[in-house]
Amino acid sequence: MTTETVSLELFKQIPIFRGLSLEECQRLADVVSLHDFAPGETVIKQGEQSQRLWVLLEGKCEVFHHLDGESEHPGGDKAPNASANGEPIVLATLDPYSNFGEMSFFHPAPHSASVRAKTAVKLLAIERSKYDRLCERESSAACKLAMNTVASLADRLRRMDEWVDELVSRGQANQRVPEWNRLRATLFDGWKL
Repeated sequence: MTTETVSLELFKQIPIFRGLSLEECQRLADVVSLHDFAPGETVIKQGEQSQRLWVLLEGKCEVFHHLDGESEHPGGDKAPNASANGEPIVLATLDPYSNFGEMSFFHPAPHSASVRAKTAVKLLAIERSKYDRLCERESSAACKLAMNTVASLADRLRRMDEWVDELVSRGQANQRVPEWNRLRATLFDGWKL
């Protein structure tokens, strides 16, 4: 963690901070921390739990998922269910001003994927405990941050819906496509369709 501060002008460029007044940006600037990670360093690890909302300020990160039961072990060994080539599945590459970690931030649960620095990166983080203190003070900044984060998650869900529609329209959804089977099991668990 660095002791450097975030400029209020930078807040205006970050989508999950859109619509915040200068006063609201200042309230958030008081609770964020900055972190630097070297290429290859893990920011969040699948299966572990932390409640931080991250925003990528500089560099690139990649989101990746280990196959069922696969995890990194000390020394870099893979668990028995590793993919054929032993590599995790890369789900996305994140560019500056992307946010991640929001699912575990708002709902305490283990991370569903890992995020690692692809290049040297600078990240902004908000701890859930500090966010809760903003909420206790009835901060409009906390409310706007939550609404913008929901919009970000809704956009991701919309893109996933489009991907599922594409699979269905190509007739691939009923094949034994591992990604589809995992997605279907996760999305429809508990839904009455």
